[in-house]
Amino acid sequence: MPSNKSALLRYRIIDGCLTNSMHPYPSIDFIRRKIEGQLNSDISESMIRKDFAAMKDVYTAPIQFNKTRGGYYYAEEGFSIKEFPLTNEEISALDFSTALLHNLKDTQIFKQFENAINKLIEGYRISKVLGKSEKQLIQIEEPVKTQGNQWLEPILNAIIELKTLNITYARYGGEPKEHVVSACLLKEYHNRWYLVGHSKRSDSLLVMALDRIQNISSCQEPFASIDQFQPDEFFKYSFGITQFHDVSPEKILLKFNPHTAQYIISQPLHHSQQVIIENETEVVVQLEVYISQELIMAILSHGSAVEVLEPKFFRDRIKEQISEMLVKYH
Repeated sequence: MPSNKSALLRYRIIDGCLTNSMHPYPSIDFIRRKIEGQLNSDISESMIRKDFAAMKDVYTAPIQFNKTRGGYYYAEEGFSIKEFPLTNEEISALDFSTALLHNLKDTQIFKQFENAINKLIEGYRISKVLGKSEKQLIQIEEPVKTQGNQWLEPILNAIIELKTLNITYARYGGEPKEHVVSACLLKEYHNRWYLVGHSKRSDSLLVMALDRIQNISSCQEPFASIDQFQPDEFFKYSFGITQFHDVSPEKILLKFNPHTAQYIISQPLHHSQQVIIENETEVVVQLEVYISQELIMAILSHGSAVEVLEPKFFRDRIKEQISEMLVKYH
């Protein structure tokens, strides 16, 4: 077994000895025999003293020696390296982080990494023992740009506390405008964050990209009544982040070749996806969505592996896009 793993096991055994109420104040010889018995290998007292020092550094373990009792103990009652004592600032940070993780609990990515998520805190401490950075142990897809993330905390606090915000927002290619916003939802899409909230300026619910927000400040305006807002219903027919008002969704029929179809079936394009036809030569799926630029880009990304069957006006729109693309390659 690699030495770093042996060290972690020794720390666990030492912790067990120091928290054993049936045998308080264990001597260093008692701890040594416990470790040798459980790991089936010899260990010196000097190694145990080095382990004490490492535990104090890594876990801030309050290990002390009681001369009267002739043994070691934790000076802090109830301490254990199995616990994770937090400062008030760390608790606030975890409150925010776990609120985000909770929203991922039913997603495929959470299920795939649920065990790792449950052990993140312990993994962080292990990374200190191994002398490696967190990115050498766990890597996730990160956005190339993270503009706008500084607004996450004030927006989340405003949602929780039902407080309005003054937001300076500029759409792409547009001039900055001031909005009094009653925020009701933070939504992530393709590594970008968006705010859904009622704007007093437009008297409607708007979707704002956080990286287009120029400034946020507190506001004394009363919080708008948005009790009827239901996130699932609001985005029910949206493909991506675009939301339409007074527009009906369309039933889109897409035909895929068998090879690409297996991916589309395992990773549906939209929660409304239904398989209409499936055989050895083709798979046809139906989506009920708003037609948006995100939908067009998703379809075009599959190239010749997909064909739009219905509705005809949308098929013609895709055909026109492909024709424009062909012109660029003449």
